Amino acid sequence: MNQVLDEILRTHRVTDGVEVFPLRYAMTPPEGRVITAVFTTIKPDVSVEVGFAYGVSTLYACDALAENQKPAKHIVIDPYQTTDYRGIGFKNIIRAGYGDMVSLLEEKSEIALPKLYSQGTRVQAAIIDGWHTFDHALVDFFYVNKMLDVGGVVIFDDTDWPSLMPLIRHVATYPAYRQFMTDCSEDRVSARTKIRRAISKWTRLSIFGRSWDNPSCIAFQKIAADERNWDWHASF
Repeated sequence: MNQVLDEILRTHRVTDGVEVFPLRYAMTPPEGRVITAVFTTIKPDVSVEVGFAYGVSTLYACDALAENQKPAKHIVIDPYQTTDYRGIGFKNIIRAGYGDMVSLLEEKSEIALPKLYSQGTRVQAAIIDGWHTFDHALVDFFYVNKMLDVGGVVIFDDTDWPSLMPLIRHVATYPAYRQFMTDCSEDRVSARTKIRRAISKWTRLSIFGRSWDNPSCIAFQKIAADERNWDWHASF
């Protein structure tokens, strides 16, 4: 882990070089481990991230890309980087030595992603952590799916939010995708909990569910070309 990321995680503070601010809007270490696992396994040449803020998730991604020891480009999209976040995210990237690896697009994702797609951009990994309404996140995934190569992985953050849980159920119905991993480790829970979770998933009865059962970060791998028919539908 690079020193900049380590410092942020230890202090829970970020700075623009003049003022110090409490760390908000950042992925947790378990969620960061999902990014690390995905990016070191897939070893993308090009990746895209929706949502940047203070650059924590991007630092996890860049750390993994650096470990891959191959040229890589990471595109981040955040229309509020200069305004709401005082440029802190990109300053952290520069401090960590990843400035040449990261390309920042200060546009809304519903504008930037179609542009990337129309330019023929192909990606092998993606992180969706932008505007958290169902419709907006769905639009983000729509374009990521168009650009994502078979074998690539898309990571969704805050998947325990009510607005995003339906999206995850929807993506899970796509024939071209399978769940790759989550930030919830099944090997650390009891057999009874595993059974209860399985019953909850199978029956969809809330009585068997618990709020902490929902992972906050889920990665899906694209296992085939998305060739759904024009009238395809699956309930979610």
